[in-house]
Amino acid sequence: MKNKYLCIIICFALLNHFGTSYGFAQQSRNNRGQEINIDSRVENENGEAIKNAFVTLGEGLVQTRTNENGAFSIKAFTNNILIISAKGYEEMVIDLRSSSVDNTIKLTRALVLDTKDDIIHLPAGINTTQRQLVGSVSKISGAELESQPDIVFNNALQGRLAGLTVRMTTSGLGNNLPNLTVRGLGTLGSNAPLTVVDGIERPIEFLVAEEIESIEVLKDANAKILYGSRAANGVILITTKRGKANTKVIKASAEYGVTMSTRMPEFLGSEEYAVLYNEARQNDGLAPFYSPSQIEGYRQSTGENDLRYPDADYVNFFLRNTNPFRKANVEYSGGNSDARYAMMVGYIGTEGFEKIGTPKEDRINIRGNLDIKVTDKLSAFIDGNGIIESRNWGKLNQDQVFSAINSHRPNEYPFVIDDPNFTGADTPLGQQRIPPLGGSYIRPNSLYGDMVYGGFREHQYFYGQTNFGLNLKLDDVLEGLSAKSYITFDNYQFQAAGQINNPIRYGVIPVGDEVEYVQLQNRVISGNRTEQGNNISRNTGWITNLNYDKVFEKHGVKANLSHFYYLNEDSNRRQNVENTNTFLRTVYSFDNRFYFEATGAVMGSNRFAKENRFKFFPAIGASWVLSEESFMNNSAIDFLKLKGSYGVLGFDANTSFYLYDTRFFNNGSVQFNERNQTNVPRTGFDNFGNPDLQWETSREINIGVEGFALNNSLRFEVNYFNEFRDNIIFDNPLSIYSSLNGSLNMPQNLGQVSNQGVDAFINYFQTIGDLTWSIGGNFLFVKNEVLRTDEVVHPDEYLRQTGQPSDAIFGYVSNGIIRDQTQLNQGPFQTLGPYGVGNLAYEDLNGDGIIDERDRQVIGNSFPRTTLGVNLSLNYKGFGLFVLGTSEMGVNTMRNNNYYWNSGEGKYSTFVRDRFHPVNNPGGTVPALTTLGAGNDFRNSTFWMEDASFFRLKNVELSYSLSNATWTVKNMRFFVRATNVFVISAIKELDPEVIDAGVINYPVFRTITSGVSVRF
Repeated sequence: MKNKYLCIIICFALLNHFGTSYGFAQQSRNNRGQEINIDSRVENENGEAIKNAFVTLGEGLVQTRTNENGAFSIKAFTNNILIISAKGYEEMVIDLRSSSVDNTIKLTRALVLDTKDDIIHLPAGINTTQRQLVGSVSKISGAELESQPDIVFNNALQGRLAGLTVRMTTSGLGNNLPNLTVRGLGTLGSNAPLTVVDGIERPIEFLVAEEIESIEVLKDANAKILYGSRAANGVILITTKRGKANTKVIKASAEYGVTMSTRMPEFLGSEEYAVLYNEARQNDGLAPFYSPSQIEGYRQSTGENDLRYPDADYVNFFLRNTNPFRKANVEYSGGNSDARYAMMVGYIGTEGFEKIGTPKEDRINIRGNLDIKVTDKLSAFIDGNGIIESRNWGKLNQDQVFSAINSHRPNEYPFVIDDPNFTGADTPLGQQRIPPLGGSYIRPNSLYGDMVYGGFREHQYFYGQTNFGLNLKLDDVLEGLSAKSYITFDNYQFQAAGQINNPIRYGVIPVGDEVEYVQLQNRVISGNRTEQGNNISRNTGWITNLNYDKVFEKHGVKANLSHFYYLNEDSNRRQNVENTNTFLRTVYSFDNRFYFEATGAVMGSNRFAKENRFKFFPAIGASWVLSEESFMNNSAIDFLKLKGSYGVLGFDANTSFYLYDTRFFNNGSVQFNERNQTNVPRTGFDNFGNPDLQWETSREINIGVEGFALNNSLRFEVNYFNEFRDNIIFDNPLSIYSSLNGSLNMPQNLGQVSNQGVDAFINYFQTIGDLTWSIGGNFLFVKNEVLRTDEVVHPDEYLRQTGQPSDAIFGYVSNGIIRDQTQLNQGPFQTLGPYGVGNLAYEDLNGDGIIDERDRQVIGNSFPRTTLGVNLSLNYKGFGLFVLGTSEMGVNTMRNNNYYWNSGEGKYSTFVRDRFHPVNNPGGTVPALTTLGAGNDFRNSTFWMEDASFFRLKNVELSYSLSNATWTVKNMRFFVRATNVFVISAIKELDPEVIDAGVINYPVFRTITSGVSVRF
């Protein structure tokens, strides 16, 4: 409750602040000076026009670009600030209150990729520039992600950054966090990268693009080593917005739209189900279950509440086609040389697809960042962020709802028993009157009863983040010396509550022309709303740096000595996550052409015994700006840099707790004494400890080239990487111990994986008159090999994981459907389950005449070999168009969910219409139906494997902007946005990227919104 009150106080404070700011703004309108027209030409020192230069009014961020001749025209008030910037030139700031604008503005050349727009943020609060970077970092601004509406921020990263693979999942409303990987699968455990927000490890799914300044993906050893022992899988580093000197931004946006389902599984109605169920029984040698009169009754059914012949369309009854999406944001930022501020308030909300007990999610983000110049030598900063999220739904989670929708048969039971002669059990005084509900012996908990009368659940999330730091200039001690230190503290709280009921269901039993009712269960009422769970998690971090930066004529020297400490405490976990990283980073540059970097880090982790808890790891790198050399006299190449890095990193994120210690645990009790009525606690053995367990290590090489060409219109970067993981830890290895030892074995460093590939991006930018356009893309090709793992050396080499990719899919090689007795007699004997005509036949790989577990081999891979992102941007006289496409190639999926695998007493999808039957459908391409277990057919095999490559039109935005510096609303931008517009793939029934979407949980969302953004 304290957090709730605190959030209310913060909201009132913000409203008061904005109200005060509005009052000051009203006063300032009277003092904004005289309106003027500015017409000028931007050129370089040689008098050459600079086209495509940005011209920005600091108040309100009204922007325009110079044309082919370097000319621009803009209206402004004389109390404003004019900022002119261009790629490769120093920024110029003109205060219109004290200076006039000349007819010609000359910009001074700057080093390419070495301006403030080219800053690369690194861990521990260290910054560099793209020119000085010797490693590999992909970067995108938060503004570029605003075009994609999604309740989970991570999904907006798909297709945006070279080297980052983002794969969607289906886990319900607000829980569909995608799987993120940087440069493929480098290890045998989790390959998830580290996510860092403003210097410390934090989750990113709660963020919104409007509060983000930049997102960087750290991919090579030189960049990752700065964060320490949890960074070897890559780092996604997010920097939130801070105020900028000489600017003031008052911006608000509102967006509303709908989310729609995409590909959904389709199922048979009662009549068709009954016919095919009879066929399945005949295939099993059983008599038909449904009579012709019953099938006719299903054909003439009145719907889901027909007592004798129900025909329920679960999808249309329980799910709606669209649900709302809402989003709003306010930003207030700016500052001067003494103080800079940024405050963002955002709301995002949506609802689920269920018509009954509709899930709802609402989230408020409040973030404030403040930088203050205390003295000429000392400055301070303080950041605060609060997140409040509420989720509400019915008794069942979304996966339970979809599981029931896709398994309860259409004729299984009527939802409501609408019989005037039957009222059900008496309802006690004071309890809700519930009509008699249908159910079945197989599924007594009818979906309708659970969704309408089952109660509710609610989750509350409270997340607070705080940073406080000081920057100190120490030029009096040594010129170029400075220090920085800051602490971080996060607090995360989760609370779950609800009221769960279980109403009575009745089975409907036809008896002649009448029906009888059998009570299947008793009514259970939980009573009032009760707490169902809670969790508290805290992050504490401390970072301190001693920095040196000095230039001696052509020589530049930088050094960073840093210590980092991270502690995560969780009430649901017995051991804390505790890490340290102390490093010395040195950078030497010569003539702004050669850059050399070396880092030595001592990483610490509480996952290891004391004698192995700290370990030293190195990284080195170098780059050479070739375009500065005289032999690179190529007019087509404007800038070219060659770079390379090498390093060894420790990694502990996949190491379980206490593996170094032999452990016992409380293991129930044992009974003694008379009639065994005395309980005595019992201690059980948990695992053997290995105090000599070593760190998992990652040896990494990166070689890259980047540059500009065609008069700076074409930008490109290509990197080759090679990674070797060694000492991968297996908690309970089985390959080096006899099974007689039992199932508990000493943890060992056993695994080795080699991973390599290429990532790249390219972007072409051009302006023709009023038309500005760009086209670009990013690319990742990756492949790995397991060099050693926890497996016995199998005599059949094709069964070994060693030598194969870590994402290899093992399965049987299918010879198709057995269509006649001759084919059945000629084939090898199959031991995988009952089989005959209409079932699958398999290849005998080892030639022993028997199909068993030894006849499996690698038949595909589950991770894409190639990932693509392509984008197109057009801007013409205020109109804008942005298009993003994503693609995965060289990836397979198994069609093994219950849409494809239909058997037993389960529901039948439309997929079974193509089942094989020697009489009814001799040309069928799907195995014959059965009411028994389909152990022979339902195995991973080439029959069920499908090429899952796809191209998806991921994001489209169409916009129109109006701007004028003399208006109160200086810029208005109207837009229409869409995500997951369509997908092209060999898989037509379900989504190729998320084959289980719509089957075990929510489908892939298609979201279409419209909105407006205004700047004052």
